[in-house]
Amino acid sequence: MWGRLKNLVSSARTYRDLSPNVGLRRRVNRQLQRRPARSIADWLRDYQPLGISQSIAQFAYAALQRYSGLNFAHVLPTDRLEADLQWTEICGYDWQLALCDDVQQQFEVDLSDRLDQIPRGTVADLLIFLQQHCGCLGRS
Repeated sequence: MWGRLKNLVSSARTYRDLSPNVGLRRRVNRQLQRRPARSIADWLRDYQPLGISQSIAQFAYAALQRYSGLNFAHVLPTDRLEADLQWTEICGYDWQLALCDDVQQQFEVDLSDRLDQIPRGTVADLLIFLQQHCGCLGRS
């Protein structure tokens, strides 16, 4: 009986540790709100010089906003996922699995064997990775 209770407590702690940090998410969103909001069209234009297709940029805008809970109208290509946005903590530690599932569904590309290659640099780095692996280069 004590073993079950100990496992239950341990599971609850692990779940809490791996779940999104909602307080941190609110703080990051407050910091981002200090920036002017840009339209989705402006956000898409930011990625055109990097060779990111409109389909990848639109997908990323919606998916990354959903994973993070951040208002992506305030997110810039140069924002660093971990240092600036605290990405793993605000999304939870399984955000890459959700990304792989969504990419599979949207683009019919399996990224599950590339989980360790998903960039953790800037938002632009992540979109470039998606562009390269989804075979959408040059498409809009």
